[in-house]
Amino acid sequence: MLTIVLSVSSGLTTRTPAFRDRLPSFGINVTKSPFKDRLPSYGISRPRSGSAPPVPVNIRSMSASPPLTSASPPYNRLKATNVSKNTSKLPVITSAPSLWTFSTQTPSVPPPLCFSPRPSPSPLRCNVDSLLHLFGCWLFDAALIWRDSAGQSDITAMSETWVAGRAEACGTLCRIFTCKKTGEGIMPLYLSRFYMVLLKGLQISEMECPPVLASILLNSTCLFCCDLKGINLLLPVFISALENVLLDRELLRFKSFVCPVDLRRASILILLSLLPVPLQFGSVQTEVLTDGDIASDDVTPTSFLSLKPRLIGILIGALQTETDTYNTQLLLGAMLSFVQDLAMLEGAGQGHQDCDLSRDNRTSRNTGTTGSTRLTQGSNAAAVLWAQLVRLLTQRLTAHWRNDSAVCLSVLEVLEGLAKVEVRMEESEMRRAVSSVCTYIVFQCSRPPPSHSSELHSIIVAAFFCLNVWLTQHPTLLDHQECLLEVLEIVELGISGSKSRQEQEVRWKEKKELNPASLRVKEAAEMTLSCVMQVSGACPVVNGSLNEDALIGCSTSGDGLKKFRYFVVDGSMILAMLERGPGHEQEQHPSLTMIMRGPSGCHTWTLQLHLQPREGRSKKATTSDTCSGTAGMKSGIKHHVTAEKIDVSPVKADQSIPALHEIVTENMQHQLDRMRAALKKQQQMEARPLAHCRSVIMTSCRLPPPVTHFQTARLFLSHLGLLTPETVKDPGITGVPAQLVTLDSSLPGFSEDLRKLDQLPSKNCDSAFIFYMKAGQRTATEMLKNVESRCSVQSQFLDFLSSIGCTAKMGKRHMGGINTSSSEFHTVLGETGGSMFDGRGLCLMFTDALTEITFIVPSTLHIAEWSEFSEEPQFNQHGHSEVNPDPASKPTSFKVEDIKSFSPASLLASSESNVLIVWVERFEDIENFPLSDLLSCLRSQTEPRTPTETSTNNNQLIFIHPLKTGLYRICFHGNATSKFGLIMPLVSGHVVSRRSLGFLVREMVINCCHRRRLESDSAPPPHIKRKHMISDIMLRYRSQLSEPAFYSSLFREVCPHDLQ
Repeated sequence: MLTIVLSVSSGLTTRTPAFRDRLPSFGINVTKSPFKDRLPSYGISRPRSGSAPPVPVNIRSMSASPPLTSASPPYNRLKATNVSKNTSKLPVITSAPSLWTFSTQTPSVPPPLCFSPRPSPSPLRCNVDSLLHLFGCWLFDAALIWRDSAGQSDITAMSETWVAGRAEACGTLCRIFTCKKTGEGIMPLYLSRFYMVLLKGLQISEMECPPVLASILLNSTCLFCCDLKGINLLLPVFISALENVLLDRELLRFKSFVCPVDLRRASILILLSLLPVPLQFGSVQTEVLTDGDIASDDVTPTSFLSLKPRLIGILIGALQTETDTYNTQLLLGAMLSFVQDLAMLEGAGQGHQDCDLSRDNRTSRNTGTTGSTRLTQGSNAAAVLWAQLVRLLTQRLTAHWRNDSAVCLSVLEVLEGLAKVEVRMEESEMRRAVSSVCTYIVFQCSRPPPSHSSELHSIIVAAFFCLNVWLTQHPTLLDHQECLLEVLEIVELGISGSKSRQEQEVRWKEKKELNPASLRVKEAAEMTLSCVMQVSGACPVVNGSLNEDALIGCSTSGDGLKKFRYFVVDGSMILAMLERGPGHEQEQHPSLTMIMRGPSGCHTWTLQLHLQPREGRSKKATTSDTCSGTAGMKSGIKHHVTAEKIDVSPVKADQSIPALHEIVTENMQHQLDRMRAALKKQQQMEARPLAHCRSVIMTSCRLPPPVTHFQTARLFLSHLGLLTPETVKDPGITGVPAQLVTLDSSLPGFSEDLRKLDQLPSKNCDSAFIFYMKAGQRTATEMLKNVESRCSVQSQFLDFLSSIGCTAKMGKRHMGGINTSSSEFHTVLGETGGSMFDGRGLCLMFTDALTEITFIVPSTLHIAEWSEFSEEPQFNQHGHSEVNPDPASKPTSFKVEDIKSFSPASLLASSESNVLIVWVERFEDIENFPLSDLLSCLRSQTEPRTPTETSTNNNQLIFIHPLKTGLYRICFHGNATSKFGLIMPLVSGHVVSRRSLGFLVREMVINCCHRRRLESDSAPPPHIKRKHMISDIMLRYRSQLSEPAFYSSLFREVCPHDLQ
């Protein structure tokens, strides 16, 4: 039974029945009062957040009152004249502080499963109706104590001594109704009286009492998530209350009895549950009481969509007035979900007429805050809202929040999500966002050295990642010269630690000293540079299946390597060169095909040698290929051995070159004499035929035989300046290889290591597991069996699966986003409830330019067939491979060694942290989710793990609960030890629509994995893993040729019989 504590101050009494005859004795005595015969003798105290469980409170004893003759609960309160204001107050209870006594400090770590200030309800609680049968008349009368039987206000009863009692009653009612279980019914009588209490209590004016409003808001954080019938009728009055709280920066009316931070937090959580309602119901008409008077006939019909501008105004205004870090993060998550929902609604052609976007936010457009833009019918409301939010976030990121690491990280994650929202946006707004992120990076990198820490560098790395998202999602940004220059300057700043163009001084690159903020920042800047090259089209990434055998067409694996030359440039790029002469297949000109394996992925280039420029290749040559028969005949041209003497006045430049006789030495003079003699003899021999009048017989000139080997690899390396003695010789520095290193592909293991390098991803590869939990289930086996049949799961669950990823084969690189054809997805699904995607053959995969996520739906069908975990070469903190890696230092991304290593068991075994998405039919079952049992069941086919590796503290769970309104309630259980606060965009208490559910869950998974990498020092980014593996290959298969042998090998063909 749920124990409730109701502290009534100043002798608040009402007409109540003899409860002691209907309730078990709690051993509690009540203070003497003139109305002791009408007051039940049960002192009850409600539990507070962070306090011990409630215990009975002993109060001064009094005599028992006789039972009343009436058994029915009265609903009429006592008149004010029967109330005594001089009765003694209840004693202060140390274990349960008063409702209005709050700590001024914000909790550093919110509750793990609920961000509400209140503890979670007990799973053994009784039904709402049963509780109201016992305490309903008391609580309702106390909540409406200020109105008499005629419904008129009783000012006499509304003294300050009565305010706390009424506030406690209203808060207790809200707490009872929010404890409603899934599918539980409540009597309409109780619902109507409760809604009347809310209508009266949420009004705030000079005649009303703010404590009642605050008590209702503090205890109603999940009121709109409980599927209460008719609760949406209270949207206007709740919106008015939120406007009075969230748009008021000072909250002077509430400071005396409640902590403003807690009040604003409760209001924001209510706002999270209200935002999707107008878009969900659209133009549906509803009738609400605008003045809160049930006796009035003033009923105004309105549509839910008309409430959207007010909610947007509250959202933007609250972000401008909020100063608490935790509350700001809640608002940021709400922004992204609302913009995405609105954009998808308009994209589906369901846009409606809107009203004013903001009512109380009339600030200037130039300041980056909200403007007075009015959205009319036919306008792109999502694009306008998108632009306003981006402008607001970027302006406050660089001006107000730049010193708050938790808020900055959340803003960057929201900006990443906004970059992926599909709306018609202007180029200027996108450039503004990119420029703001660059400005933020400059500010953080320019901090003094004492301010640099691991936390600061993590924020800079996150800013670079945000920049990568914007560049890959909007490639046209690099078409603008100013934007491209700014991005490249930021890359230079990250790699070298300074900009070459500082003020008026220009510093050349070769004269700069590399002094980056940290190695992590340098690696993040290198990744941004790689994104710039890929987006601009200079180095497009090819599919990982393209290798040497695929280019040549060899059926036997490894045979194609014999026809390639392998070089390593700068210790970070492997060049595989294939030389082909003219006449090979369709080639009419000599060509060079290259496979470049670098940190950013695998690229291919093909070059051809031509005698003419590209513009003149189509023109036919006008000259003949053979020489004429007159070749060798004497011509009438007079040849001069020396130039004719011309009188030219000498200048100083003529004197700079000395005369020949001035520099001739004695040895040189003998050589000159011999040369003069040989020249004179040659002239005499040539003059003999002319003296005897005989003709000289000469043969015609003929073309030399065609060249069959053009040494294209040598020409290419020479054009790049890589064949000089300086680039080939070993510099003699330990750990620093030559700029150009030759690899010996004939050594054993070379082809296998190349294959492993090709399978290492160049992007962040993460995984998430999806489970279905039916009502009342407690074991992992029951949960895994749910997805075996379509009849065992809800249809909304299958729609959710189709919205988060595309069907793909396990272990294969996939280029795509989400399923575009519903019929194709259901064809693959068959009669299963999602077990087809258990990782044995198929999975759900989402891929973009920077991220690849694998979604797996585990089941019991193929647990026995899941293969044993195949170890992958791990990397230590420096990235080099180890023979016996520490399991605790394994990267969080899933394995790419082979198809066997893609089993769900190996994915769970590869990381201490996992992201689990759980679909729950009954929200109360979250408290009984069998996480340890589930992980143990899935790991049963893997190698034994130590007790520390089976810890469930680092797992992140996203619970999704469908509501009857078609919306979805979110509960997030993350890592409580995170130093960066909330992860965007989903937080506990969030309510989202079906349209945006898949997008928001994907973003949540991406950000969860990204946060995990930021907080870990042993998880190098993918391009660093590839870079270190290239270095290992270079050291292991380096050719031992001498310098002369290296140059002569360039003039020899590689397998000439195979090439021709």
